[in-house]
Amino acid sequence: MRTSLRLVAAGILASAAGSAFAQEATKPTPEHLAMAKAAGVWDAEVKIWMQGPAAPPDVSNGTEEVTLLPGGLWMTSKYEGKMGDLPFSGRGITGYDPVKKKFVEVWVDSTDPHMLILEGDYDKESKSLTSYGKATEPRSGKPYDVKTVTTHKGDDERGFVFYMKNDETQGEYYKLLEMTYKRRSK
Repeated sequence: MRTSLRLVAAGILASAAGSAFAQEATKPTPEHLAMAKAAGVWDAEVKIWMQGPAAPPDVSNGTEEVTLLPGGLWMTSKYEGKMGDLPFSGRGITGYDPVKKKFVEVWVDSTDPHMLILEGDYDKESKSLTSYGKATEPRSGKPYDVKTVTTHKGDDERGFVFYMKNDETQGEYYKLLEMTYKRRSK
């Protein structure tokens, strides 16, 4: 009988908490609203320096579809294209953490069994989001530091640069990837 009463009480509390939560749903911050402007379909030109900074980059193309989730707190991205001659597929989720006052990003793709988690700050003057994280090289298993910079060049164009830093780069960030995105016309 006590167990039944506890379950009923727990159910009532959960229901009350759910009702309070529904009445106080989190509203998007100005950072969320700014982030939402990236929703749409983007065509990308990709340059990747797999043979080092002195060698010419491999160039390929791809498409990214960015969708704002209901509630306006998170965006998802679906990228399809090539990296060099290989098919490449990636998925991302981006949001803003108002407690940390940081943008947060998660990325997974078809070339790496490790999830990349980044945190970053947006600079209004340069219109750029600079994020940092830790990653693991998929073939060697060695760790490296990641820096990404996304620059907004108006409503319909943005740039993205991926840098890595490890023992081989002598503690300096090395530009591995550069992408130029143009919004597809509606």
